Amino acid sequence: MTQNYEQLRLHLSENIRLMRRVKNLTQEQLALMAEVDRTYVSQIERCTGNPSLLVLCKLANILEITTDQLLAEPDILRSALNVK
Repeated sequence: MTQNYEQLRLHLSENIRLMRRVKNLTQEQLALMAEVDRTYVSQIERCTGNPSLLVLCKLANILEITTDQLLAEPDILRSALNVK
């Protein structure tokens, strides 16, 4: 179970970073839109912070993807978006 959890956290951090860059947003901009602190976005992207369900949903909405896609393997998300 712990291994699956850690894998999800890694996927989440990479996918948020990827989508933020695809949307051409800074951490500060994403944080303001999600009504969280920029350091919190940084922590999520570095896999040191765990977003609440509310924050996870906000981030998915802002990045215009589903929460499933946020937690998917990054290669699957890249492939779906045709992004490298």
